[in-house]
Amino acid sequence: MTAAAARIGPAAAWGDPMLMAGIENLPLGNTSAANAGGHGAGPIVPGDPMTMKMIGVSQTVPYPGKLSLRRQAAEREVDAARANLDASRLAIERDVRTAFFELAYIDRALAIVERNRSVLADVIQVTEAHYASGTGGQQDVLKARVEAARLGETASALLETRRATSAELNATLNRDDTTSIPSAVIPERIVNAAIPSDPNRVRFAAQTLGARTVDSPFPPLPELQDLAVRQNPTLRASEANIAAQAARVELARKGSKPDFDVSLQYGQRNQRPDMITAQVSIPLPIHKRARQDQELEEARAELSAMESDRRAEINSVRSQVARLVSELERGRTQLAIYAKAILPQGGAAAMAALASYQAGKTDLLTVLDNQNTLFTYETEYYRSLSDFAKNLAELERVVGSEILQ
Repeated sequence: MTAAAARIGPAAAWGDPMLMAGIENLPLGNTSAANAGGHGAGPIVPGDPMTMKMIGVSQTVPYPGKLSLRRQAAEREVDAARANLDASRLAIERDVRTAFFELAYIDRALAIVERNRSVLADVIQVTEAHYASGTGGQQDVLKARVEAARLGETASALLETRRATSAELNATLNRDDTTSIPSAVIPERIVNAAIPSDPNRVRFAAQTLGARTVDSPFPPLPELQDLAVRQNPTLRASEANIAAQAARVELARKGSKPDFDVSLQYGQRNQRPDMITAQVSIPLPIHKRARQDQELEEARAELSAMESDRRAEINSVRSQVARLVSELERGRTQLAIYAKAILPQGGAAAMAALASYQAGKTDLLTVLDNQNTLFTYETEYYRSLSDFAKNLAELERVVGSEILQ
């Protein structure tokens, strides 16, 4: 943007004046004094009455309106550069938030793994007690230990993923990749937008299968789309570039209007009066059809192409907003189903199976199956919450401002 701003002044400035110095009308031969004075023959003398030492200055004067159009084009280019800078800033913010929300998911998944490891430790104790008392088989002990080992493998994979994601986040923030990042948590305002703190407050638009949850925290879709068209930095950049090109079209239309070259010269002659010469030079546009008209046609064609591209960009932005809002609403519905039904029922099933196994009323496979199912549900819940936060970050990048207040 600084480079574009530095081009405004030169675009509207006149060209530098030209300083001239030299000798004019110096003959290559000698002339007799008589011939020089207009009478008979006389001695041969060098020079000529018109020989003089000359100094002068010339300046090109642009046709009125050309400089202002050049300045307008340069100023709109600054606006485009500023919008592109905003687009880069928003993209970096989106990347930082995306990596941070991924870390938040990984940290919650690790916490779930640790909790399940604790439950499995209790299960192993029960299986060993059953085996010692003769009411259980050794295969139950081995199954429980294998399941605990599998959880250890899952935790190891999550930790490696966390290291890679942390390095990516540090790189985006221009920090050393070994910089420690503490436990990540999704902000409360985003969590509240995704799912009410009290699952009993969750309500659906209808009782039909696949109905959305009500009380959306987002403005209506048409309002969001219109806001994105106004604020999206890429669209603002294209709008500024179109304005700059429109100024270039007007400048090309003035291409056949002549610039003036004005010059003033002072000539000094020996033993004769000095002389002053003033000139005005105007180019004749005799090749207007071959040059200026073609340049105007080129500028118009480029403007038309840019306007067409902008219409396509507007349609793309509106489509992106619609897709992201749909993803966000799908995420809210999915989280509501998890919070209202799946997680409570899955947790109750796991607890009931564990209690029954401790009482010797069910087998270990049922306990492990219910525990694995609950583990999957819980990790999918936080994956959905993390994806919701990521989609929100992308939507705010596209719109160009925060959506949640």
